[in-house]
Amino acid sequence: MIVNIFKTIGPRTYFTSIFLILFAVLFSFALKKKGTFLLEQWPYILGNVILMVAFIAIITFLENQHRGRKLDGIHLIAYPTIFLFLPTVFELKPIPILQTILLIFGQYIFIKTLHSKNKEKGMLDLSLIISVIVQFNLVFGIFYLLPLYIFINRGIKDTKYLLALLLPILIIPFTFNSLSGILSDETFTLINPPIHLNPLKPHFLSNSDWVWLITLFLSVLVCFLQLPRGHKKFSYPELFSGFLYMTFWLFFSITFGLLGLQTLQERWFISFIPAAYFFGIFLEKIKSDSLRNILFSSLFFGIVIFKLFHNGIISLELPFGN
Repeated sequence: MIVNIFKTIGPRTYFTSIFLILFAVLFSFALKKKGTFLLEQWPYILGNVILMVAFIAIITFLENQHRGRKLDGIHLIAYPTIFLFLPTVFELKPIPILQTILLIFGQYIFIKTLHSKNKEKGMLDLSLIISVIVQFNLVFGIFYLLPLYIFINRGIKDTKYLLALLLPILIIPFTFNSLSGILSDETFTLINPPIHLNPLKPHFLSNSDWVWLITLFLSVLVCFLQLPRGHKKFSYPELFSGFLYMTFWLFFSITFGLLGLQTLQERWFISFIPAAYFFGIFLEKIKSDSLRNILFSSLFFGIVIFKLFHNGIISLELPFGN
């Protein structure tokens, strides 16, 4: 079965992962653009494939930098599988993609700062990442709680660390605003755009939206099952710190989606990475290979069949009915 391929990482693992990415992207586009020749959408299809590969490559590389962590192959199927659960395909808007990539790097910096001796540089880097993200949506300012958590957790009292935190907060907005004389008006409007509050209305939700909401709340369930006893459930403190970061990201993304706190991005885009992360943990924690294969196969083919029904590709009507 397919899950057994991902027990170890090798050429077969990467080939299967790329195949799943291609299938997930092509399948999603075929449903969204039904009636349209897929080759006409090749720039968006190629863009989504590259984006998915980039996400997985960056996450895999950064995870392997942590002590005691080598990303299991099972995570390489989590991301393309969760892609199938998304209500819509990625719109490839540069700002939300940039924010997501920076948040991925933010996890690495957060773990490194929390557990290394060079906290000053880490604090500066983490504050720099968050300050850049905030320029495109002020709601992301909630991520400043993460460096504050480092202050409290490490008992930092030296003012130079506080200065490392505050310096990007003060300089980055000034730097971005100074670009107004260089950038076009259309481009400059991407900086500090107004926030549009658009709370989710259950009676307007599609079945695909409900499936994604269920996926997110199942991710919350996986999170709560792992949180008790904290470090004891993880072989290294760094792993638990990365888990805490993703937990924070997950809850933020759910709030972000439910309240519609977007500026230019789609409602659910920001929740994709944490949802895939916790789906990978869910698969990883299942000890029985046969049970893991059954669950994965059921979820994978279940969502494919659901989307075929949802988009009217197949129906329950019998061809010989009255």
